Amino acid sequence: MDYVQTRMTMIFDEWARRYSVNLNEWESILDENGQPIEGYGEQCATYFRQIATEMDEQGLLPKAPQTLSV
Repeated sequence: MDYVQTRMTMIFDEWARRYSVNLNEWESILDENGQPIEGYGEQCATYFRQIATEMDEQGLLPKAPQTLSV
């Protein structure tokens, strides 16, 4: 697994953990017609970034690999 996939996997695992312990705090992703609510993707991306920031600040995510400049 590469660096990006590893980070994403760890963030999604944390998202799932938070969901499992706080089921009542999560909004529905579907409207009354069974369609995804407007702006759901943006809300998810914002929350994903928040989790990533928190995990980075706690040193829980791998750092970007060093690249050589030419």
